[in-house]
Amino acid sequence: MRTRFGPDDEDAFIETRDSLLESYRSAIEGSDDAPDGFVASMMLEYKWAYGDGHLTEWRRADIEDLMLGFFPSKVTLDDEDLLRVAPEIADFLDFLARRELLSGDPLPHLQAAATELAPELVDAMTDPANQSMASGLVDQMRAEGVELTDEADVQRWIDDFNTRPFEERDELLGGPDTRPPALPPIELPPTDDLVRAASASVALARLRTFAEYVAKGRKLTQQGNLSVADGKALVASLETGDRVDVQIGDRVFKTRSSTELPELDFIFRWARAAGFVKVQHGRVSSTRRGRALGSQPLEDWGAAYDGLMKLEARGPRSRRPRRLGWDEAVGWLVDSLPTWLYEGPEMGLSTLKEAVWNTIEVEYVLASDAIIREFQQRSVESAVDRIVDRFVGLGAIDLADDVMSLTPLGLWGTNRQLRERGETAPVMGELVGSSAAELLAASAELPLDVAEQEIRSWIEARPDSAARELAEAARSGPLPMMALHALTFAGPEAESEVRAMLEIAELRPKAQLWLVGNGYDDGAALSPETLQSLMIETLAAQVDADGAVAAVAHFQGLGPDDEQIHMIEGLLHAEHPRTSEMLHVIGRYHPTKTVAKAARKTAFKRQAFTT
Repeated sequence: MRTRFGPDDEDAFIETRDSLLESYRSAIEGSDDAPDGFVASMMLEYKWAYGDGHLTEWRRADIEDLMLGFFPSKVTLDDEDLLRVAPEIADFLDFLARRELLSGDPLPHLQAAATELAPELVDAMTDPANQSMASGLVDQMRAEGVELTDEADVQRWIDDFNTRPFEERDELLGGPDTRPPALPPIELPPTDDLVRAASASVALARLRTFAEYVAKGRKLTQQGNLSVADGKALVASLETGDRVDVQIGDRVFKTRSSTELPELDFIFRWARAAGFVKVQHGRVSSTRRGRALGSQPLEDWGAAYDGLMKLEARGPRSRRPRRLGWDEAVGWLVDSLPTWLYEGPEMGLSTLKEAVWNTIEVEYVLASDAIIREFQQRSVESAVDRIVDRFVGLGAIDLADDVMSLTPLGLWGTNRQLRERGETAPVMGELVGSSAAELLAASAELPLDVAEQEIRSWIEARPDSAARELAEAARSGPLPMMALHALTFAGPEAESEVRAMLEIAELRPKAQLWLVGNGYDDGAALSPETLQSLMIETLAAQVDADGAVAAVAHFQGLGPDDEQIHMIEGLLHAEHPRTSEMLHVIGRYHPTKTVAKAARKTAFKRQAFTT
């Protein structure tokens, strides 16, 4: 049988696909939990349309791409079918192996990969950002009661949908999540170190000198520029590197405007954007802040940083480069550099130049002549160099061996700007002054290692009361498990606080587990009832946070089907108040019929038992 097809071999592919699926359905007909062949069909479709065209050659990379790329973006599944994907992938691979058709990685490795990736598949399939437009439309049709097998009904809905306002369509489909991704917490040096670094800024010193020069006011030209005399004097004192009265051969070209001194002109505009100087009635003079430059180095540096960002942004981010002038376009493309490095934490200067040039090539009609085109590219790269040099001169960016990274000052300045824009940009240690409840709520949103560092800092700041405050948060707050985890770092005082929780029915299992886990009690003290309660607690938390499908995926990872059934049967008399609810969830969403049946049966028995 031919099993490899190119993109033009559609008819031959369909013939082989249908033959394989017919054989597969015949092989599984009558067996328990027999799949309908949909997943197998999608596997073959993926291999032909998006993979290497070899229908029966499978490797782990293929399984990953299938489950985390193809299915989330191209396939719509309801909750029950979603949990059956991984088992059915493993089953179809087994079928191919039994027919001696399977090649690539060993079957056990492929089946293990499908099982391992099942939770990630659930996350990816339930993430709106991964859904294609077609998938979103199908989901919306279902929500509005459209009979998907009725072609006329589907077409009526589509016709109606296309008449709706764009805003309503976007809202109905959910659209991509435009919220910025969460930024990593950063650790800033002490304020004194930042102040010393700000005081050493070369660019800030130049801005100060400029503000002092114009302090009492300097007359501007009719065009609003510095006079040539002032320009020449400032070029010398600021050491801008601008060329004045350029001599070429025997001829001297007199400087006729300060705009011919680009670096000085930039410093003028920078000082104005930073609020150090003002222009009124045809004169430039220092502001109150400009006259006080140097008295508050860190605040002054922050104002200079803000001014530089205003100048380099060159307009709203919604504008496309091709609608801007050449220099503006480069500034538009580079103005996010500090934020990129903030997330980075480093970037090659050559990489940045290449990225900017590639965008310019797409957005602009460039010269076809190779020499002129090379000149244009060098011009773009020079513009990038100028912008980066200004960040370096300010002290916001380090540049060494072509590698850019934020300095501590740059980190501080970027964090400050991000916060001003309303973005969440956490700083390590800023939770020290929070209440226990605020600490736990914030820590629950952080990576575990970062959360633990914040918790330790918080405890160190209140060694005499930390255990008591955390225990109170565990008793009265919504995050008892997080509070108990925090108590792990609270020292010997935590033991007595946790033992007191044994008197509270809702907290008793958690307290028992904490005491055993931290070596205060023998593990044999944990009763089966306690372990059951903890399992139900975990599943319930997963349902609340991520939904029923994710909870069932977690339950599947607790062991083979027979062990899952044994755990379910043991819940008949479990005392946790959400036991019946979790049994109903498993019975409704578990992909294995025997396990789902056991859950429904146990839930029914519990109902009969309690009534």
